Amino acid sequence: MMNKEVKRTLSLDAETNGLWGQAFAIAGIVYDETGQEIDRFCGRCPIEETVDPFVADKVLPQMEEIPENYGSYEELLQAFFAWRMPHRKSGTQELVHIGVPIEVKLYWDAHERGFIGDWDGPYPLLDAVSIPEIGDSVDTYNRVNGCGPSPADFAGGTHNPLYDSAATYAAYRHWLLNR
Repeated sequence: MMNKEVKRTLSLDAETNGLWGQAFAIAGIVYDETGQEIDRFCGRCPIEETVDPFVADKVLPQMEEIPENYGSYEELLQAFFAWRMPHRKSGTQELVHIGVPIEVKLYWDAHERGFIGDWDGPYPLLDAVSIPEIGDSVDTYNRVNGCGPSPADFAGGTHNPLYDSAATYAAYRHWLLNR
């Protein structure tokens, strides 16, 4: 029997130029109430700032297979929020993992640029880190519980925001159905 608390969910993630830097890759996956993927977005743009040393050393080498399909952060942000709005209007809940400061900054920037209105935020924004069983690592939760995607199935592995979106949703759904 389906747990009535399972809702249509957009799980999103971004890769940023340092913890407080600008996003250069954004992804989201929408899942229906049964856990089936029904839509996805993945975009990447050039980094417009001086590249953070950690990002240069640990993140960018893994992201070489993910194409830069947007010319700027502005274009990437606008495209993501244009993709997101029909899902938001249909009542889809939004899910992140450790959303402050990274994903929250996306909403702030989108509002500041007029890509979303005053009432177009994610109300509420679910953050899997607030679930003690999941905590600060969806990968650990998924490994311990035998659920979630394999990083090998995603170009860039754990530094692909599509992977992070899928891993976050897998942990959240497993927790929700097994609590």
